[in-house]
Amino acid sequence: MLAELVRLTTSDGLNHFGAVYPARAPKPSPLGVVMVHGMTGSFIGEIESALPPILAEAGYTTLVFNNRGTGFLGAATEHFAGCIPDIRAAIDLMEARGFARVALFGHSKAGPKVTYYLTQTGDPRVTALGVLSPASSVHEVPRWVAGQFGGRNPQRWLERVQKLAARGKGAQLFLSRDWPYMISAGTVADHLNTTGDVTLENLARLKLPILAACGSMEIEWCTPVRTLLEGAPAGTRVGVIEGADHVYTGKEKEMAALMIDWLNSLP
Repeated sequence: MLAELVRLTTSDGLNHFGAVYPARAPKPSPLGVVMVHGMTGSFIGEIESALPPILAEAGYTTLVFNNRGTGFLGAATEHFAGCIPDIRAAIDLMEARGFARVALFGHSKAGPKVTYYLTQTGDPRVTALGVLSPASSVHEVPRWVAGQFGGRNPQRWLERVQKLAARGKGAQLFLSRDWPYMISAGTVADHLNTTGDVTLENLARLKLPILAACGSMEIEWCTPVRTLLEGAPAGTRVGVIEGADHVYTGKEKEMAALMIDWLNSLP
């Protein structure tokens, strides 16, 4: 069996689907792996379907799952704090399957999510953390997309959208012919007003082994990894996959090899 489809129920009553890839090595690791996808990703996304089978072959049972930011509509309407019940439900599932310890990975927008989750909850079951191509923060996301939706005046668009949310029209969706995603007024306002979500600041607060990695084609964009390359604290490993883009197209094996080497080095 390559993977088992599973359903997670969060503490606030949402159901998310995912897949558990059981370890297939002769001596499976007692350390489980949980992967959180980024904006518009899913448990069958590019890296979420490419990396887990390789990790499983190396002996690491891996869970990938949809969070409330999945797909076109989910990413358009999510509120950031929802990452806490989402991630907790995933770790609960792994604990129920006998994994008292997990390595938690977040890709892209989930980089801020996993670091925020740990600084907010201090979940002792997470004994190692990986951020793959992490965004700098969530409150910057609306500013990145404002250029797509706001045309020549992104700041005016941001102000307009926040006013809509304040008037109870947070469900209003915005489309752009230049960007294949939607976003709601409520999500824009929520993300802009989020605090405590800066990836580097949260990483500095955590006292556990950390892996920070990205592709060489995105290093200028990926500020957390670029900054850590200049001087990572003890206990943090930094890696850059040469020739890799944001989803490691054609370089999935190289990224998985980096992750496995780091996982194998953990106590």
